Amino acid sequence: MKLNTVKEVWVARLIAWVVITALSCGIIFATTFMIGPSLFAIPNLNDRIAMAVFCPGAESSSTQEGASTPTTSDPNGTRGHTVEITCYFADGSTKIIRNEQFALASIGGMFGIGGLIGIFISALLFLLPFFLIRKK
Repeated sequence: MKLNTVKEVWVARLIAWVVITALSCGIIFATTFMIGPSLFAIPNLNDRIAMAVFCPGAESSSTQEGASTPTTSDPNGTRGHTVEITCYFADGSTKIIRNEQFALASIGGMFGIGGLIGIFISALLFLLPFFLIRKK
């Protein structure tokens, strides 16, 4: 779209940015809650996220997954498995990532990556008015 004056161009861009802002909110929400959880299907990604958060610089690790146990005091309630990661460092020291830490890092990491994907898509959309709306 080509407009006659610089004022018209900037008003049109401003209107476009308001519309893109509303669209971006939906995009970020959708990618966070649709793409984020689907990242759990990638093998060992949640292990790598937990290691990056709690054991930066670790040379290797070992993962131990426990049996499925009740997550509440109700015996008929939901059940979940336990995960414990041991990180090994070059100096011979070790660090253990507990199940609670692993859950927070992996769940937060997956949703965070989904949100970052949405922000990247939205940032590209905000550049469109510069290319599409110009002066004659």
